[in-house]
Amino acid sequence: MQSITMKTIYKLLFIFTCFTITNAHAQTPKEKGLAAIDEATINSTLTHLASDWMEGREAGRPGAYRAAEYIASLFEFMGLEPAGDIINGKPTFFQSFDVLEYKAAKKQSLSITSAGQEYSFAYHTDFEVKAAPTSIKGKGDLVFVGYGLAVDSLNYDDFAKQSVKGKIWVRLKGAPTKGELGKSFKELPAKQLHLLKSKLAEEMGALAVIEIDPNSALPKQSSNFPFRDNRKYYEGDEPLSSFYETQLYSPINKVSKIAPVFMGGAYLMASLLDQKDLETYHNALQSGKASQITLKAEKAAFKANSEVERKRVRNVLAKITGEEEPDSVVMVGAHYDHLGKRDGYVWNGADDNASGVAAILGIAKAAKATGVKPKKTILFASWTAEEKGLHGSKHFLRTYEQKENINVYLNFDMIGRRGDWHSKDNQVSFIYTAEMASIWDKNERNIADFNINLEMFDGKTKMGEAGGSDNVNFDKEGIPYFWYHTGGHEDYHQVSDHSDKIMMDKAAEITKLSYLNIWDLANE
Repeated sequence: MQSITMKTIYKLLFIFTCFTITNAHAQTPKEKGLAAIDEATINSTLTHLASDWMEGREAGRPGAYRAAEYIASLFEFMGLEPAGDIINGKPTFFQSFDVLEYKAAKKQSLSITSAGQEYSFAYHTDFEVKAAPTSIKGKGDLVFVGYGLAVDSLNYDDFAKQSVKGKIWVRLKGAPTKGELGKSFKELPAKQLHLLKSKLAEEMGALAVIEIDPNSALPKQSSNFPFRDNRKYYEGDEPLSSFYETQLYSPINKVSKIAPVFMGGAYLMASLLDQKDLETYHNALQSGKASQITLKAEKAAFKANSEVERKRVRNVLAKITGEEEPDSVVMVGAHYDHLGKRDGYVWNGADDNASGVAAILGIAKAAKATGVKPKKTILFASWTAEEKGLHGSKHFLRTYEQKENINVYLNFDMIGRRGDWHSKDNQVSFIYTAEMASIWDKNERNIADFNINLEMFDGKTKMGEAGGSDNVNFDKEGIPYFWYHTGGHEDYHQVSDHSDKIMMDKAAEITKLSYLNIWDLANE
């Protein structure tokens, strides 16, 4: 046996010291993933999705198909597993389903009967129509339903002691605005109010709805003023097309109970009720008293004609299967559809919601860059048809057989700007299920530990009261969610929502923080 020299001992000590130092500074898998996210990651995908090549990504149109192919190709390139439909025994990245796209046809009719006399009204002059998914012809008794609302928590019910099923409703636009009742309804976003009123009309069996604006003044001269179309100063004979003129309906194998809505102008309003009666009604509401209005007409007849087309749309689904608990799922989603193109304009939708899709692709990249599998499965979804009724996430949850295995859902929708209600560039609203309060602490801890340049607004919401985006459908299923949102701005749903206005550094920071939280949740 040879003796070990001091020189050899020093060499061994040096090697051991270097090995110890190297190990002390070796990145953890979580840190490796974080290092994979930067501004270039967000910029490259966001600018492509928000380019004119994607034609505004309207659901069921060629641009949306291109976008879906692009997103799927990136999931595949990064090495994620397909989680969509199984075709010929092989899973794909797409979950396809059909919807009905419908809009009001060019011919509509509406008349009312008062004291035995029938009065007809002109389409585009006295009323506009929000169509149903099928053409409907009908006649029936008129019933005044106030604002057409019923909210138990406010002890408010416009249908109390009334028979409303199968009748034609006369409904006031909006919600009460005065008194304590007005204050309560003011807190409800306009989109949620609209959905609530539509849901109640469907559930309570309205044959049709005539909706009038309680704030519009009745005419004082005999002239009949046509409705103006949807662009300022435009007065052409043919209305300009609008994204909002078409709606989507699903599932197509379920018979629609949606009632057509006739939105009345001043003359229709004057034919149905008296201005003084309306004022009395509002005064009673303000003081918390029940009140009714006796209509001037007894019956109505209508033909609500619809143009209907069947469209195929697609979600994009991918996953990283968990190593230890593959059936336990942490889910990440963002809708990729937007408003499309028309009349020579493209609604590129950079913030809404190319920014959100760029984030989930960034998280997928980071999760693969860790070099290890998470404990639980991470399921990624890029939803279609969010803009026209959250149909993509709705279809997924309707068909996903293991909903109880989804631990939490992270939603992205608009993460690239400084919102109207934020005072600093780095501020972001963190919206989450109040019953999952621990997610706020996890969020704060990762901000501090990894020096994330974000200031959070606490937006906790009770289970069952979600609004705004695809998180609504998960909330309805009792699945907790959290959602990063940088708020509304002047370019929301405008042709000016372009990628050159996106704060790429902010979107990258939100993506980093989201990845850190998702990785923690997937490894608990």
